[in-house]
Amino acid sequence: MFTLLRRYGGVSLLFFVVGALLGAVFASQLQHILLPFVKDIRHIGLTIKREPLWEEAFTIFTHNLGASLLMMVGGLLLGIIPLASVTLNGALIGYVLVVLTRTTHANPFLLFAAGILPHGLFEVSAYLLASGFGMEVGVTVVRSITRRPGTREQWRTLGQDAGKTVLWVALLLFVAAWIETGVTPRLLAMVVGHRSA
Repeated sequence: MFTLLRRYGGVSLLFFVVGALLGAVFASQLQHILLPFVKDIRHIGLTIKREPLWEEAFTIFTHNLGASLLMMVGGLLLGIIPLASVTLNGALIGYVLVVLTRTTHANPFLLFAAGILPHGLFEVSAYLLASGFGMEVGVTVVRSITRRPGTREQWRTLGQDAGKTVLWVALLLFVAAWIETGVTPRLLAMVVGHRSA
């Protein structure tokens, strides 16, 4: 698993950062593409919701886990889906940060530190791990098509790593979901309550 993260985590991180920069710099131009992926953009993290914490955390967890599993399995399509997904997630973070800055007029660095970093550290790590695995799957598919030597062993290694990868991804996303529901809204409320000029 950690071998996968070393080999393909860097590529995933690169596409994630590129996506984040695109989402932030071209927020207005990409709005029609990114907005459908974001629900209630004006209320994200700005209010502490009234439904049970565990219910909200479970909803976030299952949604993010499904997206991560799609990245892993989607690698069968030559690794295109994990690359596209990790780039999209980066773009969404960049876009949300810009929109929150515009709507709250708060310091963007404080917004990032309070509203994205606490849970994002775990969530993004899970996405990078899942997309890295998906890229490995994509590379292995290409090797199979081109009949490269050692492909059978590579599939065997992937099979051995799959369960551990899913377990780590689920654990990271579980922690992220609880932080996002229990900690992030309170931190954001503090930041928005002390807006910078």
